[in-house]
Amino acid sequence: MGLNFLFLILYVGLSTASSSDGISMYMLLMFHCSLKLLLAVSKRGKGISLIHTYYLGVLLISFANIVFLNKIYENGLKEYYIYAYISMEYISDAALLWAVGSTFIMIGYELFERRSLPSLRVDLNSKASLSTLYRVILFFIFLRFSGNAINLGFISGGLQQLISLMSLMGILFFARLWVVKENNTYRNYAIVICVLQTLMALYSSYLRIDLMTPIVSFYGGYFIGTGKVKSVFSIWVLPLFAAMIIFSMFFNSLGGNRAGFINAFETSGQSNDEYSYEILNDEVKDRGGVVERNSNVAQLSNVIDLVESNGLYKGSASYPLLTALIPRALWPEKPNIQLGAWFALEIGAASITSTGRINNSVNMTVPGELYLDFGWIGVIIGCTLFGGFQAVFWNAAEFNASPYNLTGALWGGYLLLLSLFGMGSDLQIVISLLSSYFVFILVKQIAKAYENSNSRTALARK
Repeated sequence: MGLNFLFLILYVGLSTASSSDGISMYMLLMFHCSLKLLLAVSKRGKGISLIHTYYLGVLLISFANIVFLNKIYENGLKEYYIYAYISMEYISDAALLWAVGSTFIMIGYELFERRSLPSLRVDLNSKASLSTLYRVILFFIFLRFSGNAINLGFISGGLQQLISLMSLMGILFFARLWVVKENNTYRNYAIVICVLQTLMALYSSYLRIDLMTPIVSFYGGYFIGTGKVKSVFSIWVLPLFAAMIIFSMFFNSLGGNRAGFINAFETSGQSNDEYSYEILNDEVKDRGGVVERNSNVAQLSNVIDLVESNGLYKGSASYPLLTALIPRALWPEKPNIQLGAWFALEIGAASITSTGRINNSVNMTVPGELYLDFGWIGVIIGCTLFGGFQAVFWNAAEFNASPYNLTGALWGGYLLLLSLFGMGSDLQIVISLLSSYFVFILVKQIAKAYENSNSRTALARK
């Protein structure tokens, strides 16, 4: 923890020593995360932890910020650039906010590292249970894929989220089990689910990241199963690199084929609308590549700008989250929580359509929302508590206890994937995680009862 406080001093010192362009701050944060990650990897025998992928996620986002800033410093901020709403005046302040907020999340995690919520662990040791799980996941994928063609109105809300999570994290579960138990049956299970999930994303998903999530889940399970850094040099990793290269090549074209990504490949990467490139006055207007899309300096600079212009929001930005605590069964007309849409409208990056909908959404990030509402005190206290929040949820998974731990693998895998992409777009993730955790408490009871039933049946046959 002392290392984190040392870097906090360096961040503050760097911000006051000179008028930084922000890049040096992000480079220092990358060094901070790399050092923490190397120290964590050197401690053998403890297995993977949520904080490890968080270091990696912050490192990748900081690198994206550097790429984005270098691009606009060299070429200028083009009129139709995806982050044209950036507030250039507050770039260095945005970098400081991200560095300090991320560091206090690390501190909070370490403070609560030995605490936990009630465990979600359930081990499926019998072959019958594992085979049934595979069939259930395939059935879930069928339901999701046929949801548009067949009227399945009951698949919504929390149930839909659970089905989606079960399908994706099932890939990680079986891939990990394949490596640990050296059983190719589980490898085949993981590959089949991964292929089906990718095909479903190609034909029906709206978010481009959905195309990569299945293969990332597969290799997440593979790396966790090996538990060795040298596994990244295995021949098995080549498909992952190939998928990443193809995804990067077609990234802009995919943006022009929402809910039908397959069309981007059928047209050899030629996009057909404004999501990719816009040509006005014979000038190509860059919409940003896969790396820049992970940056957050634009939104954080606008958070600073709003506070400078309007003062602290004193909780009003996060107030809608309180409505999430009221079940929809008790309040059927409860409005949807759309913090990102509100923020986009507030900074002028969105407008209200004729149907009354806001046509864009911009994430504030967790440190950004806390600063918008409560300033630096909010960032320090809020990010520390948020880091602790992640720690107790991770420990509840008991992720490293057993490769047969179904509920722990599903829940822990979800948290790992979430941390890799920055730990949520805003504080709304707290509500999502709380509701998901309680759903998994129920799943645990069902899985436990089923496994006990199979065990009794096996004993009776003997």
